[in-house]
Order: sequence, then structure tokens, then C-alpha cells
Amino acid sequence: MSQGVPKTRAEVKDLQHLRQLFLEAPGRQGLEDYWQDESLLSLYDATYARRIGWKWEAVLAELESRGWQIPANIRRWLDWGCGSGIATETLIQFAAGSLPDEIVVSDRSRKAMQFSSQKLAPMVPNCKVTTCLPENAITNQNDLVLISHVLTELPQSGLETLMSRIMHAGVIVWVEPGTPFCSQRLLEVRARLKDTFAIVAPCPHQKSCPLETREGDWCHFFAPPPPIVFQDSFWATFAKEMNIDLRSLPVSFLVLENNATTGKLPSGLSQCKRLIARPRFLKGHAKAMFCNSQGNATIEDLPQKKFKREFKEWERDCFFVQLTSDQDSD
Repeated sequence: MSQGVPKTRAEVKDLQHLRQLFLEAPGRQGLEDYWQDESLLSLYDATYARRIGWKWEAVLAELESRGWQIPANIRRWLDWGCGSGIATETLIQFAAGSLPDEIVVSDRSRKAMQFSSQKLAPMVPNCKVTTCLPENAITNQNDLVLISHVLTELPQSGLETLMSRIMHAGVIVWVEPGTPFCSQRLLEVRARLKDTFAIVAPCPHQKSCPLETREGDWCHFFAPPPPIVFQDSFWATFAKEMNIDLRSLPVSFLVLENNATTGKLPSGLSQCKRLIARPRFLKGHAKAMFCNSQGNATIEDLPQKKFKREFKEWERDCFFVQLTSDQDSD
């Protein structure tokens, strides 16, 4: 169903200006608060935020495929840098009967906190929805922290502050654009947290990331775009106006569970290897990078005869692709 926005040239220009800010953000030392009013937040929520939501859906679907569930001790969700609240909105749909007692939306922008809290409250009538400025956010082991698309906007000092705030959380779900810049910063976060937290996803191991020092490779994946991207003329027009490819949804992400409270992580993954990025298809075979349970990232040659079913699936973006050493689809 078409979102019906933007409706005017002024709204188009507002969204184009936002996109330019986002594109320029990695080269800046921090980014100013750009939420002018509720109207701009509404425009963003109906457009750019949907694309982020599609990425969150892919991440949450992978967690479900892995057999992971929100731990029973979680009583509060904290959406740090909430923007329009898309991360929490998507998690609400995923969590179903595992909703917390309280949802806290936190952002440097009071306008963003007000917008997201008013949007989310009707979705969770039995849950308290509150706001909190980032500098006042304190976490504990009963908290699940959601972080989404913030690394391009945080100076190093801001990242240091955020790390200190989330160090004691029970669960962290962190989703970023799948760019080399964001991937590298997220790998730095992983390196600092891996001794305190169990790594739930995307890694099939708990060791140091083999891509931390690899030139030209970065940890990223491609979420499948929803059918509406190809079916609704609104999205085709929006993509053209914003010069954005809605068919390509690169993602870097990290899901962590505090060692102090984590139970046994889902079994069956210890001998698996997970696809990074996309396979490169050649005649009769494909080359792909996999991260394995030994903590290595290797390029593997996959013969089509052995992976007939997988090749058909890989013709479209399959976000969560894992193989075992003895897998054979014949």
C-alpha cells in the first residue's frame, strides 16, 4: 500500500536534504540535530525509516531461524537514538508475547522522542512507554538495548559514551548500514564487548573477527527487499526522486547477550559457516566468503551440482545463509 508521501516539491526537497546529510555524516565529527518538526519526522517515518525497518525484519528473522528468543529476565527495552522509533516498532511485531514492562525511547532530539513515543504507545497498550535523554540513560541486565543507524553520526567521544552506557545491558541488538565505514566501527564495538557478552549473531563463533584487519573485505549482508518495492509505483517514484536503490539493502549488525545472564545459546550452529555479502556466480559454480566456527573467513568455491537447491535460493537475496561442511542438496 502506498504511503502517499511526499506530496509536494517542498517535501521532496526536505527528504533530499535529509539524505544528503546522511551521506555526508561519516566525514563529519558528529551531526547536528536535523529534526525540524513533526512533519519532517512523519515524512522520514513513512519513507527512509521503512527501508531501515526492512533491514531490522531481516535481522530479527535470522534470530528466529537461529532459535533465539528474548531472555525471560528482560523487563525493559531502550531504543537509543530512536529517531522515529522504527527499530522498536519492528521488534514489537517480532516479540509478540514477549513484550517488556516498559519501553524507553531515547534521542538527543525531544521532537523525535515525542514522535516515537506517541506512535509506539498505541501498539503496546499494556506497556509503559517513556522518554529519556541519552545522557540520562543507564542500563542493567534486565534491559534490551536497540541501536540503529547511529555510527555515521557519532564522533569517537560519543561512541565512547554510548559504550559505557550499554556495557551492563542484558541484550544489545545493533543494526547499521552495510558500508565499510560502519562495518569497521561495529567490529571495534564487537572487539570491546566480546569478553562481556556472548555473540548471538551474525558470527558462528566467539573469537576475534577475522575481518578486523583484512583489506577490502567487510562484514555485511543483504536483506531481501519486500515485494511492495516492485509492486507499488510510489516506491519506484521515491527511489528515483531520492536517487536510492531500494532493491539493495546492505546491513551490518551485531546481537549480543550478557554473559552474566545468558543461558545456553541455540545449539546446532557450532559446525556451521555463515555467508558474508553475496556469492559471485560463475558458470557452473559460485565463489563466496564464509565465516566459520573456527573464527576464519575464507573464500570457497561452490559447485552448482552439489548446491542445486541453494543456487535457486541465492538468485534472490537470502539474508541468513549457513552451510555445514558435509552439506549436499542432491
